[in-house]
Amino acid sequence: MGKAFCEHCREYVDVSLVTEKEVTEFEGMRYVYPVRYGVCQRCGGRATPDEVQAENQRSFLDAVRTENGIVSQQTIEAIPERYNIGKRPLSKVLGWGEQSYSRFIEGDIPSREYSKTISRIDRSPLAYLLILHTNTQALTDLAFRKSKEAAMRVLTSTSSAAERAAAYILAKTGSSSPLGLQKELYYANGLCEAFLGRPLVSERCEAWTRGPVYPRLWETLELRSVREDSMFGQEVAEAVGKTFSPEEREVLEAVISRVACYSPFALQDFTHKEAPWREARTGVPDGEPSTNEISEESVRRFFHALKERYRMQKPADIGEYMQDMVKELQGNRML
Repeated sequence: MGKAFCEHCREYVDVSLVTEKEVTEFEGMRYVYPVRYGVCQRCGGRATPDEVQAENQRSFLDAVRTENGIVSQQTIEAIPERYNIGKRPLSKVLGWGEQSYSRFIEGDIPSREYSKTISRIDRSPLAYLLILHTNTQALTDLAFRKSKEAAMRVLTSTSSAAERAAAYILAKTGSSSPLGLQKELYYANGLCEAFLGRPLVSERCEAWTRGPVYPRLWETLELRSVREDSMFGQEVAEAVGKTFSPEEREVLEAVISRVACYSPFALQDFTHKEAPWREARTGVPDGEPSTNEISEESVRRFFHALKERYRMQKPADIGEYMQDMVKELQGNRML
């Protein structure tokens, strides 16, 4: 129930609200979305409250956004509060005009490029932290500190193990390429299987042309380099490290010291010789794209066998295997 002005009765009346589907043709596209309208309790005519009409307009805009792959208004409005940053400073951090985010808050529909950025930082506090550290000059020291602390809270409390592990590796190494980080996570996952009897991350891993890739993380993060002298490393490593068990941190440290020291392309070549990637690409021609899944079982089998073959007592013992892979690849190139 509510009240609205009835054109027939010429006064404000009590109305009941009814929901139905509306169809609107707009710029050559057909949009179907829910709307509500009011029914006058006296004459039965339509009389819709102003606030409900505003809701209907937002429902239409949401339909336009959904059909065109544009981020929702709700997501746009949540970002500044989530990361404790004003609309103008957020625009500057993202490299946009100062009024851009304010206009989106007020209802303007962002372009697909801007929408992609907003969706990325909504899904990934790590992506936001990397952008924030790239554009520190856009904020005052106090504003930067407040926003970073908010993003850190989100990262440590709601992010997946894959994103937290990625953050830990980035924080410890200072920088990483998207390709290298994917391989480092893969080896961390395998070592957890071998030494802890469980995976570090539960996300789907696929056998892409360039080796094992966690597609959700790949799509979410547009990685930027992080300077080694940046405060990003020390603070993030300390905070994120607490979300892992001591045994998991030992695995991550082993990957940082024994795996991340190799180039992304060397790690790619290593994985191309290993059973999990090769098995997942059975029947796929060399160089052809593939989204075949690398099964957890194949990773478990391979890394357990590797542990036995090299008589590893601790995760860092994988270093000997990595050295052997380098020698094997160098030998192949000399043939």
